[in-house]
Amino acid sequence: MKKVDPTIWQDKPLYVGIDMHRKRWHISIRSADGQVLFSQRIEGRWPVLKHRLEKYPGAQFMAVYEAGYFGFWLYDELTAYGVTTCVTPPSLIPSASGNKVKTDRLDSDRLAQLLQAGLLTSVHVPTEQERAHRQVVRRRRQFIQDRIRVKNRIKAELRLYGLELSGETKGPWTQRLMTQLRAIRFADAFHQTSFIALLAHHDFLSSQIDLLAGQLKTLAESEIYQERVEILTSIPGIGWLSAMEILLELQDVARFQRAEQLAAYVGLTPGQHSSGEHVRLGRITRQGKSIVRTLLVLAAWRLIDKDGAMREKYERIKARAGGKRAIVAIARTLLVRLRRLLLNREPYVLGLVSG
Repeated sequence: MKKVDPTIWQDKPLYVGIDMHRKRWHISIRSADGQVLFSQRIEGRWPVLKHRLEKYPGAQFMAVYEAGYFGFWLYDELTAYGVTTCVTPPSLIPSASGNKVKTDRLDSDRLAQLLQAGLLTSVHVPTEQERAHRQVVRRRRQFIQDRIRVKNRIKAELRLYGLELSGETKGPWTQRLMTQLRAIRFADAFHQTSFIALLAHHDFLSSQIDLLAGQLKTLAESEIYQERVEILTSIPGIGWLSAMEILLELQDVARFQRAEQLAAYVGLTPGQHSSGEHVRLGRITRQGKSIVRTLLVLAAWRLIDKDGAMREKYERIKARAGGKRAIVAIARTLLVRLRRLLLNREPYVLGLVSG
């Protein structure tokens, strides 16, 4: 049997396309001269992929997989192994003209080919600590949505039996409202038990929301975030909790070289419509971080009540484009200003309009 020179791959660039699925991945490995060295399905686990890479000792690996469902754990493993890794957003992968056939093999082969050609864009990969802290704010948001669903179930249950609550049922429910609910009695004992369980579910979610808010408060007061939280809370309309949500979703704003990049990331850039030589800017694209966009719009409504210069800009835009576009314009101005404040490490000053 002919021996293979173990140094044959030393310092040779190899390009790895990874098409990930829950149980199995399709892996394509290409050499610099375009030769497909490997293109097969493997079990979807890092040790299996690592074993395959070990077949090419000394190679300089560059790998790519699509951002999304699988997060960044594979990025961590590949990077620790010395692989230069690109996590690319599916929306920015150049499409293959004329090829309507889609298979895992073609996907992984094309990813490797595009990586070699330098045609792929990588998403920003947060640090492990940033991801961990971001999960706290996202989990709290998930629980708030879960609680809304439970509250809707409770209200639907009451409607079925002609029962009504006195008091405001929007937003967090007061202790008075919960006392009313706990006092309700149904004739059937089994029904009563199920209703009590529904109320207990609501109470549990509320306790976990409060717990996670406490965790975020601790983070907000930590050395990592305290200065940035103080800067953001100097803006009328942004409290410490909103500040933490914005910071944890955006991470370090210095990674955006221009304000336009940040606006596009959040989804506060106008869509562009071209026809011949005419270019018209329309509504915002609504791509990007929807939660940050929502927080900025809410903050913008409060801001125009506190900052006369912002109110003047809002009224001016409203007169020609309407209230909705005007408040979105204020939100975008606020985002641009927010970026500058964080970069310059300075508080918000009323009466200045830029961006």
